[in-house]
Amino acid sequence: MSKILYIIILFTGIMIAFSCNKEEEPNLPSYEERVETVISELKGELTIPENGWRLEYKPTPESGTYLVLLQFNEDGTVHIQSDLSSNDGEFYDQTITYRIDNALSTELILESYAFFHFLFEQDQATFGAEFEFVFVEKQGENLVFESKSDAGAKSSLVFQPASSSDKNAFARELSENLDKFQGIGPSVMNVFAPVQQLYIENRDVSIFWSMDPIKRNISVDLAGVGSTVDEIFENEIGIFIFHETGYFLTNDKLVLNSALTFQLNGQSYEIKEIELTEFSMTGPSFCAIDPESTPRYDGQIPSLGPVYLQSSLFSSAGMGFQSNSVYTVNVFFVADSAGNSLSEEGIIADNYPDASGFAFLYGAELTNPDLPIYSTGIITDTGLALRSFDSTETVGNKVDINLGNEYYISDSTATIEDTLKLNEFTDELYYGNEIYAFEYPIEGLVVYWLYNPCNKYEFLLVQ
Repeated sequence: MSKILYIIILFTGIMIAFSCNKEEEPNLPSYEERVETVISELKGELTIPENGWRLEYKPTPESGTYLVLLQFNEDGTVHIQSDLSSNDGEFYDQTITYRIDNALSTELILESYAFFHFLFEQDQATFGAEFEFVFVEKQGENLVFESKSDAGAKSSLVFQPASSSDKNAFARELSENLDKFQGIGPSVMNVFAPVQQLYIENRDVSIFWSMDPIKRNISVDLAGVGSTVDEIFENEIGIFIFHETGYFLTNDKLVLNSALTFQLNGQSYEIKEIELTEFSMTGPSFCAIDPESTPRYDGQIPSLGPVYLQSSLFSSAGMGFQSNSVYTVNVFFVADSAGNSLSEEGIIADNYPDASGFAFLYGAELTNPDLPIYSTGIITDTGLALRSFDSTETVGNKVDINLGNEYYISDSTATIEDTLKLNEFTDELYYGNEIYAFEYPIEGLVVYWLYNPCNKYEFLLVQ
């Protein structure tokens, strides 16, 4: 009996001890309560600064930087101010809704369409911007987030408490004026960024670069001695530069993220920032027949003196468009100034409804002696319709097209009306007598994008 009693007493003691330990366990909050606490704490942090937050936003390593001010409110709205002038200043000043979620991480989500969403959409949503941010940590007074949507390395965003004077740092007028350089040059499908010429007056040196005012990056192409492309090629003093950098705008300055440095004609150059102070529409016209005003910015570079920035159509990659070649393309890729195919609506659809291709014979020796070796025209179901142009060469990336009166129409039933139709088509396509070539990179092919600055027509050619 004593053994049984011992077991009962031992079991009773264990149960009492277990009961006591259970009563001493802390009363932990539920998962939902912990999530609500995290959300409330971040919302509290976001709404503390009197002047909101300053963000120098750089979506990708290659892009430039945007100045953004954010004022978060307790009612779930955020006031966003930026220096991005796209869409006629739509993103200068917006109030949208936001929310904070906590699933796998604590996330700040900007719900309504605004500045961040516009950048997210660029390049068919492959640019690398974002509107959903993962909270990382608080560093001193700053809040650190990272992108939720970046596929590779995550962009870091540092929210700094803003001062009352930060709104004075917006360079909105400069941003708006730089936007006016868009639309000069090929614009169908937004493949090419506008080209600009930066001329350093005291050195008689020109620098050519393409600038994307939305992504805020610059790709430098060429530097040479002379104030025009013709002068540079006559002087034969130039250097090809392959330098890419983002930039940001502050007050009247364009500041490069990565300084441009090079040597030319025995002199060294370093350009980190350009002060742009006087804007006008007195830049060069690219159409002698119908001149039109283009943008120009005057300013200066520290240590280099006065400069001006104006539009250009130069592209060193387009210099490969040379004679002794035959170029063709599907007729669909001949477009008017609005980007509409002339084969669907316009001169080709009207005159050549059965057209299948477009041809540009650029000085190549051909087996058929009847074909003008400098000629251009239409490929149809019944053959070729070509009109000659004067022998010419590409200068830089510009080609002079002076149409002639020599024809080749393979259709044996052709009449004078067919010649008149060909004249009408070629006169319209080459109105102004100058075209500019831009290389269009496609793996395995040699493709050029041709642009007429007088009527804004564009067409592709495949070698």
